[in-house]
Amino acid sequence: MWTLAIIVVGLSVVWWLRRSRRAFTLRVMNGAVTVVGGWLPGPMLADYRSALRTVSSGSIEGHFEEGGLRVTASGGIDAFVEQRLRNIARLYPLATFRASTRAERRALKTTAGFAVVSALSERSNCSE
Repeated sequence: MWTLAIIVVGLSVVWWLRRSRRAFTLRVMNGAVTVVGGWLPGPMLADYRSALRTVSSGSIEGHFEEGGLRVTASGGIDAFVEQRLRNIARLYPLATFRASTRAERRALKTTAGFAVVSALSERSNCSE
């Protein structure tokens, strides 16, 4: 019984750690590339769309690792296109991802702050 519980907890921790190191997830359906999870720089997304224009379906994941970004592909993506995606990922340093996510968080906090202030001011205007 305890062995099963330890295995389940261990697998959960591994899954959580892998998910927390995810940079992005892309899905290709009918030739259209969409970002399903995470974030990647706009120029990198444009390069990926260019590389994936011949692919009809599949998925691509990017994970942060100590040496850089690891890109894996599955579905209808052949080895040549997968290697091209890895080469594109090497063109963008990890600092690009880290700097942009900080800027995004700052922008989200600012936007959320303005939304709260405007909601409170509208509420006070309605009560007068």
